[in-house]
This record gives sequence, C-alpha cells and structure tokens, in this order.
Amino acid sequence: MLQGLLLLFFVIVMGLEWHVGRTRGRQVFRVSDATSNLLLGMVQLAPAVLLFGFLQVSYEFIYQRSAAFEIKANSPIGWIGLLIGVDFCYYWFHRFSHRVHVAWTSHALHHQGEDYNLTLGIRQHPAQGFFERAFYLPLAFIGFPPRMAAIAVTINAAYQLFLHTELVGKLGSLECVLNTPSHHRVHHGINTRYLDKNFGGMLIIWDRMFGTFAEEHEQPVYGTVEPIASFDPVHCMWTPLDDAIERASRTPDSLHELGVWIMPPDWRPKSMAKADTQVRLDRPKYDVKLSRGTTLYLMAMTGLTIAMMIYFLINNDLDPRPRTMQLAFIAWTAVTLVGLGGLIEGRPWAKPVEALRLVATPFVVMTLV
Repeated sequence: MLQGLLLLFFVIVMGLEWHVGRTRGRQVFRVSDATSNLLLGMVQLAPAVLLFGFLQVSYEFIYQRSAAFEIKANSPIGWIGLLIGVDFCYYWFHRFSHRVHVAWTSHALHHQGEDYNLTLGIRQHPAQGFFERAFYLPLAFIGFPPRMAAIAVTINAAYQLFLHTELVGKLGSLECVLNTPSHHRVHHGINTRYLDKNFGGMLIIWDRMFGTFAEEHEQPVYGTVEPIASFDPVHCMWTPLDDAIERASRTPDSLHELGVWIMPPDWRPKSMAKADTQVRLDRPKYDVKLSRGTTLYLMAMTGLTIAMMIYFLINNDLDPRPRTMQLAFIAWTAVTLVGLGGLIEGRPWAKPVEALRLVATPFVVMTLV
C-alpha cells in the first residue's frame, strides 16, 4: 500500500512542479519525454510486486539464520542506524551500477532522459531491482527486521524521486550533509567534470568521504554521453544491453569479452578505439512532433495507466490477487508500454497494438475490482 500511496503523492507533486514551472514561464515537461518516463516507471512498478516477494524471502532467510543482533522495530536509534545503513548500501550499489558495465546496461535507462524533471525520477529499468536489493542483504546479517528494512528502503527511494527537479536551487548548509536537487543535477550531467559524481541517495557525505563529490557550477547537460535519440521505451531499455552484446562479440578473446561486462562502460580492449567521453554542451535535445490528437490520447492513456497502477498497488497489498491476475496486469502494462511508445515514435504497428490493448482493458479492470 505504501508504494501506491507514494505514487499518488508523486502525481500530485508532479502537477505542482508543472504549475510552478508555468508560473515562472518555463516548460517543465514535454509530452513525449514525460510519457516515455512515466510508462517506464509503470512497467518497473508492476513486476516489482513479484520481485519484492522473491528478494524479501532471501532477506528473511538470512535474517532468521544469521542476524548478529536483535534490533527492535520500535527503537529510534535502530531506525536512525537503519536509514544510514540503507543509504550507505545504496551509495555502493549506485557507484557499482555506473562502473560495472553489466549493471550499467539497466541503470543507463534512468540517465537517458534529456529533460530534468520529476518524471525522470520514476524512469527505472525493471531489472535494476535485482542489483539494488542484493546490496541491502548485509543489513539482514546485522539484524534489521525485514519489514523495517523494506520501509527504510522505500523511504530512501521516495526521497530520491523528489531530487529530480530544476525548480529548487541550492539549500544552504543542508548541501553539506544531504543529497539535494543541486547535487543530483550534477549526477545526471554529462559535462566532463560531472561524470560519475554524487552517487548518494539521501546523504551526500559518502561522496565527500570517498572522493566522488562535485559541486554544481555550470549548467548540467542531461542525457547519456551517447544519446539514445528515441522516446520508444522498449528501444530505450534494450539499446544499452544490445550495445554491450555487440561490443563483446567483437572482442578478440574470452578474457576481453568478460572485461566488457565487468569493467566500466567506457572500457575498451586495446584492439578497439577508446570511447569518446567529450560531449558537445550545445547539442540539441532529441524531439518528435506530435499531433494534437495524439498528444491528448497519450495524456489520457498514461493517466489511465497510472490510476490503474495506484489501484493495483494499494489493493494488491491489502488483498493480494492470485498470481495469474498479477501476471495479467503486468502483461497489460507491458503492452501499454509497447503501444503508446510506438505512437510517440509514429510506428506503423502502434495503432493495431493499441486497438487490441483497448479491447483487453475492460477485462483487465475486472481482474482488479
């Protein structure tokens, strides 16, 4: 239920960001970019229900057999220690996801967006949870109860959602300790001085301690060093992995092939040209032209998808649906991603896919109520 309520609150704050941006004369959202981000957010939330159950079992298994201490859920000191511990674990996961190519193939999706707004915060790859949650397992060995740890991880993730905005400037002395929108803008910048900086979740102290901190000075340019040039969510998810597979296939031997996956994303064997990490800071953003009708349809269908996701997350937690119904809803969400993503890019097959999805939608709704 916590995830569903958080998604509802996120939508409200997103509306507030749009309103504040409008009053300041700024275009905060582009429909094509925001739709792609939100669809990707929905498609990672749906299977997260199943993923969370699997990882929770792993955490509980370790906690029941190997916990070093008995930490009470009503202990204020325990909660403070847990929140700090979660953030410390997140820092190392986040740094790992940038510096180990196999992890970057999923995390890259979050960095592809060239607009910096709240919708970028929810743009996540479904596979990323496998890497991230594994980094929290040491907390089970310490003795933090599973339910307590799950709440702390959700708090950490929720805090980070709201770092994705250009409408909040620097926050004075808080910048010394907390991760802020300014610090996180640096993290998303592809300016040379900003690359692989500011990995913290709620706190910036880890970056200051481990030498990965950078202050925001010049305006960040957002996206990835090699731009994705697409709003099609399926293409955006697949391309980083496809690039890694293609690079590995061109390596001269198995050792170098392994290196493609476990070394940093910009690593190349000596037989390959080195990656160019220099970025033109004046490069134009990728864009598409949408008709008024397509724009309204995308907004309506994305809104419907979000509403159904909120309902699913809240009610599935209160009264878990049968696994077949959960899978049916996940499949419908995936088809939504394909159909609406195809419409954004003007794919010829998008309208037939959307027609079939619309026919199926009433039956999916019936599985939820």
